[in-house]
Amino acid sequence: MKVLFISRHNTCRSILAEAVAKRFLPAHFHIASAGSDPKGELPAFIQTYLSAMGLNPADYRSKSWEEFSRFHPDIVISVGDSQHGEPCPNWLADGIRVNWDLPNPLTLSQDPDEQEKACEQTALLLKHHVDTLSTLPIDSLSAEEIKTKLSQTAL
Repeated sequence: MKVLFISRHNTCRSILAEAVAKRFLPAHFHIASAGSDPKGELPAFIQTYLSAMGLNPADYRSKSWEEFSRFHPDIVISVGDSQHGEPCPNWLADGIRVNWDLPNPLTLSQDPDEQEKACEQTALLLKHHVDTLSTLPIDSLSAEEIKTKLSQTAL
C-alpha cells in the first residue's frame, strides 16, 4: 500500500505526516510526502521537532510531487485544505483522494514555544488519523469505503 501526503510547500504538515506514518504504520505501507510548490528546505523548527521524535531530520526534505511520478500512490492525502481539490498531475488521480485539513503550526505563531505546542497538537491529530488507517481492512473495502472511513477520523 503506497500513501503520499501532499501539501503546497512540503515543509511542515506533510513532512510531519510522513514521519508519523513511517513510525506507526506497518512495514507493508510505503510512505512519502511531497508538494506542488516545495520550498526545498525544512524550517529549523521542524528539523528540531523531528529530532525530538527520535528521527533523523536528514531523512526528510521538502520535495516536488513530480519526483513521485513513478510512485503511483494508492492513497493521496492532502493535509491542508488549500491543496485538496486543486488540479494535480494525472498520475495522482488514480489514488484515493482524502483531505485531512490540519492547522499549520508554522503560520499559527512566530513564537517558538507556541509553534512547538502547535506542532505537537498537529502530530497528535496525525497519529489519530494514522491509527485509523492502520486498522482498516483495506483489502476488503472499496475505494469509496476507504475514502469515507479516512475522511471521518476527525477528533
